[in-house]
Amino acid sequence: MGSIGFVDIQELTISKYHDALRERRTTCAEVVVAYLDRISRYDNLLKALITVNKNALDIARQRDQETEALLQQHGKDHALPPLYGVPVILKDTYSTIDMPTTSGVKALHSLRTKADAFVVTKLRRAGAIILGKANLHELSLEGVTISSLGGQTRNPYDLSRTPGGSSGGTAAALAANLALVGCGGDTMNSLRSPASACSIVGFRPTRGQISRRGIIPVTETQDVAGPMARTVQDIRVLFDVMKGEDEGDEATIDCRRDATKRDSAACGGRKRIGILRSFFADDVDPEGSIVNQTVLDALDKARANSQVELVTLSPQSAHWDIPTLISTADMQAYEFRSVFDTFLQSSLIASTPHESLASIVASGEYLREAVTPVLYRTLQRNGLYSMQSPEYESRLATIAALKKSVEKCFEEHQLDALVYPHQRQLVASIGSMVQPRRNGILAALTGRPAICLPAGFSPRTESAPLGVPIGLELMGKPWQDNDLIDIAEQFERVIQGRRQPDLPI
Repeated sequence: MGSIGFVDIQELTISKYHDALRERRTTCAEVVVAYLDRISRYDNLLKALITVNKNALDIARQRDQETEALLQQHGKDHALPPLYGVPVILKDTYSTIDMPTTSGVKALHSLRTKADAFVVTKLRRAGAIILGKANLHELSLEGVTISSLGGQTRNPYDLSRTPGGSSGGTAAALAANLALVGCGGDTMNSLRSPASACSIVGFRPTRGQISRRGIIPVTETQDVAGPMARTVQDIRVLFDVMKGEDEGDEATIDCRRDATKRDSAACGGRKRIGILRSFFADDVDPEGSIVNQTVLDALDKARANSQVELVTLSPQSAHWDIPTLISTADMQAYEFRSVFDTFLQSSLIASTPHESLASIVASGEYLREAVTPVLYRTLQRNGLYSMQSPEYESRLATIAALKKSVEKCFEEHQLDALVYPHQRQLVASIGSMVQPRRNGILAALTGRPAICLPAGFSPRTESAPLGVPIGLELMGKPWQDNDLIDIAEQFERVIQGRRQPDLPI
């Protein structure tokens, strides 16, 4: 299932899709119908989506009329706009004027905005068709993708496991070929965790590359928006559309200020990648040993690439302890309530049943077991966990010191990137409310770009006929995002770690 005319939507890429449009081998409407058919067939099982855009097919037909006019005027060799007719899935934190924006919370099921998020406007102007809104871990506060509105999303490769998170609905949809590309958000792990768990690519760009205006926030310090896709090349296309300065998001001012630095960055030549051994699991842990070996095997393949030099960093020369960073520097408990309430009370909101986190909690219409720890810290202990507390300033100082430490490591070892497993064990099983032993916080706190791509799979089991996906993460230099994407593309070419899930007929 998945063939339409002379095009198979399964594993379809933007470039192949655009080639087919220009050669009149398919239409936007045919492709959207094919994806809607797959959603109808598989999403009752996966629960990847919260909302399907009822206008998607009409928009596709309009695109087809425009396509025909372009081809008649310019011929089939004329380049189409970068996301022309591309069906896109958005994490349900991105404001959309034509669909509710809920963050997965039952209490916000009817929240409507007066406008699209800034980046959604850019996607539409580039020709994208917003196919629907994806499930997420409620309020983006954990990593197993369960919500009071969307339920528990299942991993397409092992239906007994979660898809990672918090952007797990987007990842599951892309893994199962329910859309062509997608967009998610990342506060600590949330673009890369589901990419690792679902054998796709997730890119957390340098903080400030992409506007967050109109996206339901978790923190000011750590939040980024980013692209998700099945290939690195599609990540590049989507990122090029999404990035850019927005006067409504002060973080993006750096995007303009650092343009010269970015443009003059070294591009080409051999890349030196440091293997961060302190981020691997202990080999005595059975699951950790599987992850380690899968990533090391992938890195052995990468060594065959003449454009990449891999060097192993000893734990003594490059050591950042993840539990310590979470306990001393993570900003979620301190910033969440303030930025969330500000969003609900902003002029962007057309209508909402609740204007504060406290009101949502009082309603009881949220998934308590999924979000209680952060809610407890931000409400019951508001005096301690606030941006006015001394501890908050201490955390800012810890982050500043961490940035210097990472920069020193890159300089001393002359690195272009670090590489390590995204998660030190297989993705959590359904029933767990936490996604443990992830390594994403290093990029989240430093603001550096990081990309997760498929490294391979665990051994096959009855519940995972292809094995459970395992991802490796590359972290690069600030504002050298395209350089990191180039490196990821080289890794992808030799590793070839993605497999299509074997979904039940």
